[in-house]
Amino acid sequence: MTLSACAAAALALVLAGPALAAKQPVPAALTAAESNAEDIVDAALAHDRSSVVSIAQRLKATANGQVSSLRRDGVPAALVAELRQRADRVAAVARGGTYVQVLLASNAVSALMPDLYAHFASPVPPAIQALDYLDREVQFRSLAGEPAKVTAAVKELERTWAHLRPKVVAAGGRTQAAAYAAHVSALVRVDPRSGARVQAEAAHGLALVDTLEQVFG
Repeated sequence: MTLSACAAAALALVLAGPALAAKQPVPAALTAAESNAEDIVDAALAHDRSSVVSIAQRLKATANGQVSSLRRDGVPAALVAELRQRADRVAAVARGGTYVQVLLASNAVSALMPDLYAHFASPVPPAIQALDYLDREVQFRSLAGEPAKVTAAVKELERTWAHLRPKVVAAGGRTQAAAYAAHVSALVRVDPRSGARVQAEAAHGLALVDTLEQVFG
């Protein structure tokens, strides 16, 4: 699934999905998989290979172990299969891949979370998870020396934010929305080849995503 397709699918589910009352709570195993992917990112950034390998194995086991339950909850088979494949990819690169490869593989798992969470009841719009994924994608593609993919991620982030911003404001997050909008504008302006500047702005965006999430409780 491409970057554009992931973001478009997440937005479609956010806008057209059934009401929260009709959905089941987010399964603990799915929350665990999300946390595993984020923990692998932290370990890779710290160059902690042992933790990368051990957490990647937990992610693989969690993703493979919840296939039946996700299908029973109505998650499409193709999406469940994609989660398994991406978790398997993380485990495959964890031991011998570069840290940037690990970062990108783990973030590819996070890319699926908006689509997955949209099938369950959560007060936080799944598009906020998409922003988290996209800010990391900007950061990691910059680390990988891929300015064209930095630009693609920034464009998707800009589109995702345009759809989400009215919801944040309506929920009482006008101040938080203004701060994130300024971040998006800064990313659009920055040269995608500027390395440290891109990565610093993306990291700033990740902190701001946390404040957006808090708007929804």
